[in-house]
Amino acid sequence: MTNQTLEESFTNFKQSVKTLQLATLTPEGKPNASYSPFVIDEQGNFYIFVSQLASHTQDLLANPQASILLIQDEAESKQIFARRRISYQCDVEIVGDESSDYIPMLDALENRFGTIVELLRTLPDFILFRLKPTQGQYVKGFGKAYKLVGDGLLKLEHIKPKE
Repeated sequence: MTNQTLEESFTNFKQSVKTLQLATLTPEGKPNASYSPFVIDEQGNFYIFVSQLASHTQDLLANPQASILLIQDEAESKQIFARRRISYQCDVEIVGDESSDYIPMLDALENRFGTIVELLRTLPDFILFRLKPTQGQYVKGFGKAYKLVGDGLLKLEHIKPKE
C-alpha cells in the first residue's frame, strides 16, 4: 500500500466515524468513559457540544485533557481483535460564543447531525469544546499500526516492533 493510499484510507475512516469515545479524568483523578458526536475543522481539531449536566463535561472543565478514540463498528469488522481505530491525546479548550469558531462549528454539527443541534443550541447548559490532538495513533489491522506525526497529525509513520 502506498503512503498516499494509506493516508486516504486514514482520512476516509476518520471522516466516516460520527462519534468519538471520550476518556476523561474526574476531579478526583478517576477515569471516566463516555462518547459524543463530533465534527473536525481544517486543522484537525475535534469539536463536541455537550451538556454541563454530563459527568464528562464536568471532568473537562476541571481537567482540560482527554483521550479520544474513533473505532470501527463491530458489525463492520472482519476481525474483532483488530478493529480499525484512531486514538488521540488532546488538550481541551472551551469555545465561547464570542469566538469566531463558535457559530461555524455549531453550524457544522447541525449540518452533520440535523435539527437536534438546533434545539441543543437553545439550551443554556451546553458547552462547545475544542479537542486539540497533541499525539495520535492509527491502527488499520494486525501489524498495521502507525504513529501520527507532522502538522495536524496527518502523516503516518509505521510502528515496528522493537528489536
